[in-house]
Amino acid sequence: MTFLARLRTTLVLLLVLFLATRVTITLLSPHPVYVDDPVACTSDSGNCARLSIDDPHRMDRSPLIVTAGAEDAFWDAVDDWAANTSGITLLHQAGDFRHYAAATPVWGFVDDVTVSLDRVTGEVVMQSESRLGLSDLGVNPERLNGLYAAVV
Repeated sequence: MTFLARLRTTLVLLLVLFLATRVTITLLSPHPVYVDDPVACTSDSGNCARLSIDDPHRMDRSPLIVTAGAEDAFWDAVDDWAANTSGITLLHQAGDFRHYAAATPVWGFVDDVTVSLDRVTGEVVMQSESRLGLSDLGVNPERLNGLYAAVV
Protein backbone atom coordinates (compact mmCIF):
# COMPACT_ATOMS: atom_id res chain seq x y z
CA MET A 1 0.00 0.00 0.00
CA THR A 2 1.43 3.37 -0.98
CA PHE A 3 1.86 6.24 1.39
CA LEU A 4 -0.99 8.21 -0.21
CA ALA A 5 -3.35 5.25 0.05
CA ARG A 6 -2.50 4.80 3.74
CA LEU A 7 -2.94 8.52 4.33
CA ARG A 8 -6.33 8.51 2.60
CA THR A 9 -7.45 5.45 4.60
CA THR A 10 -6.31 7.06 7.85
CA LEU A 11 -8.14 10.29 7.06
CA VAL A 12 -11.35 8.45 6.18
CA LEU A 13 -11.17 6.45 9.43
CA LEU A 14 -10.58 9.62 11.45
CA LEU A 15 -13.55 11.31 9.76
CA VAL A 16 -15.79 8.31 10.47
CA LEU A 17 -14.64 8.26 14.11
CA PHE A 18 -15.27 12.01 14.45
CA LEU A 19 -18.77 11.74 12.95
CA ALA A 20 -19.61 8.75 15.14
CA THR A 21 -18.49 10.69 18.21
CA ARG A 22 -20.63 13.71 17.22
CA VAL A 23 -23.69 11.48 16.72
CA THR A 24 -23.06 9.77 20.08
CA ILE A 25 -22.78 13.11 21.89
CA THR A 26 -26.05 14.25 20.30
CA LEU A 27 -27.90 11.03 21.16
CA LEU A 28 -26.66 10.96 24.75
CA SER A 29 -27.52 14.60 25.45
CA PRO A 30 -30.98 15.05 26.95
CA HIS A 31 -33.01 17.89 25.47
CA PRO A 32 -34.85 19.57 28.35
CA VAL A 33 -37.57 22.09 27.70
CA TYR A 34 -37.49 24.77 30.36
CA VAL A 35 -40.44 27.11 30.69
CA ASP A 36 -39.25 28.38 34.08
CA ASP A 37 -36.02 28.35 36.08
CA PRO A 38 -34.46 24.88 36.19
CA VAL A 39 -33.62 23.18 39.45
CA ALA A 40 -30.64 24.89 41.10
CA CYS A 41 -27.18 23.39 40.66
CA THR A 42 -26.29 20.73 43.18
CA SER A 43 -23.57 21.70 45.66
CA ASP A 44 -21.05 19.27 44.15
CA SER A 45 -21.82 20.01 40.49
CA GLY A 46 -18.83 20.67 38.26
CA ASN A 47 -20.89 21.21 35.11
CA CYS A 48 -23.30 23.90 36.30
CA ALA A 49 -23.05 27.58 37.24
CA ARG A 50 -25.79 29.74 38.71
CA LEU A 51 -26.09 33.35 39.76
CA SER A 52 -28.97 34.16 42.08
CA ILE A 53 -29.59 35.68 45.50
CA ASP A 54 -30.57 32.44 47.24
CA ASP A 55 -28.36 29.77 45.72
CA PRO A 56 -25.38 30.94 43.65
CA HIS A 57 -23.01 28.24 42.46
CA ARG A 58 -19.46 28.69 41.09
CA MET A 59 -19.97 32.43 40.58
CA ASP A 60 -18.01 35.27 42.21
CA ARG A 61 -20.32 38.06 41.05
CA SER A 62 -22.87 39.91 43.15
CA PRO A 63 -26.48 38.92 42.49
CA LEU A 64 -28.09 41.09 39.84
CA ILE A 65 -31.11 43.26 40.66
CA VAL A 66 -32.85 45.16 37.87
CA THR A 67 -34.43 48.42 38.96
CA ALA A 68 -38.08 49.12 38.21
CA GLY A 69 -38.46 50.61 34.75
CA ALA A 70 -35.20 49.08 33.45
CA GLU A 71 -36.64 45.65 32.63
CA ASP A 72 -36.97 46.22 28.87
CA ALA A 73 -33.40 47.54 28.66
CA PHE A 74 -32.24 44.45 30.56
CA TRP A 75 -33.93 42.10 28.07
CA ASP A 76 -32.55 44.12 25.14
CA ALA A 77 -29.05 43.60 26.58
CA VAL A 78 -29.70 39.86 27.05
CA ASP A 79 -30.96 39.58 23.46
CA ASP A 80 -27.91 41.50 22.16
CA TRP A 81 -25.59 39.19 24.14
CA ALA A 82 -27.28 36.13 22.63
CA ALA A 83 -27.20 37.55 19.10
CA ASN A 84 -23.50 38.42 19.38
CA THR A 85 -22.29 35.24 21.11
CA SER A 86 -21.26 32.39 18.84
CA GLY A 87 -23.17 29.14 19.23
CA ILE A 88 -26.14 30.58 21.18
CA THR A 89 -29.65 29.66 20.01
CA LEU A 90 -32.91 30.75 21.61
CA LEU A 91 -35.03 27.67 22.38
CA HIS A 92 -37.88 29.16 24.40
CA GLN A 93 -39.07 32.59 25.46
CA ALA A 94 -42.03 33.33 27.71
CA GLY A 95 -42.50 36.69 29.38
CA ASP A 96 -39.50 37.30 31.62
CA PHE A 97 -37.81 33.97 30.92
CA ARG A 98 -35.39 32.84 28.20
CA HIS A 99 -33.93 29.38 27.51
CA TYR A 100 -30.91 29.20 25.19
CA ALA A 101 -28.76 26.37 23.92
CA ALA A 102 -25.03 27.00 23.69
CA ALA A 103 -23.16 24.54 21.46
CA THR A 104 -19.41 24.04 21.25
CA PRO A 105 -18.17 24.43 17.69
CA VAL A 106 -16.18 21.23 17.14
CA TRP A 107 -17.63 18.46 19.28
CA GLY A 108 -21.20 19.74 19.57
CA PHE A 109 -21.58 19.58 23.35
CA VAL A 110 -24.68 21.57 24.31
CA ASP A 111 -25.23 23.61 27.47
CA ASP A 112 -28.57 25.02 28.56
CA VAL A 113 -28.54 28.69 29.52
CA THR A 114 -31.56 30.15 31.30
CA VAL A 115 -32.26 33.72 32.33
CA SER A 116 -35.25 34.91 34.34
CA LEU A 117 -36.34 38.20 35.85
CA ASP A 118 -38.76 38.67 38.71
CA ARG A 119 -40.41 42.03 37.99
CA VAL A 120 -41.62 42.39 41.58
CA THR A 121 -38.24 41.99 43.31
CA GLY A 122 -36.00 42.76 40.32
CA GLU A 123 -34.00 39.57 40.95
CA VAL A 124 -32.29 37.99 37.97
CA VAL A 125 -31.50 34.29 37.97
CA MET A 126 -28.94 33.05 35.43
CA GLN A 127 -27.93 29.42 35.03
CA SER A 128 -25.72 27.61 32.55
CA GLU A 129 -25.53 23.83 32.75
CA SER A 130 -23.95 21.16 30.58
CA ARG A 131 -26.31 18.51 29.29
CA LEU A 132 -23.63 15.83 29.31
CA GLY A 133 -20.61 15.18 31.50
CA LEU A 134 -19.39 15.83 35.01
CA SER A 135 -17.22 18.86 34.25
CA ASP A 136 -17.57 21.88 32.01
CA LEU A 137 -13.88 22.89 32.19
CA GLY A 138 -14.99 26.33 33.46
CA VAL A 139 -17.09 27.17 30.41
CA ASN A 140 -20.40 27.72 32.22
CA PRO A 141 -19.12 30.24 34.82
CA GLU A 142 -17.23 32.00 32.02
CA ARG A 143 -20.39 32.17 29.91
CA LEU A 144 -22.39 33.65 32.80
CA ASN A 145 -19.61 36.17 33.46
CA GLY A 146 -19.91 37.27 29.83
CA LEU A 147 -23.68 37.56 30.11
CA TYR A 148 -23.36 39.45 33.39
CA ALA A 149 -20.91 41.92 31.83
CA ALA A 150 -23.26 42.44 28.89
CA VAL A 151 -26.26 43.36 31.03
CA VAL A 152 -24.58 45.47 33.74
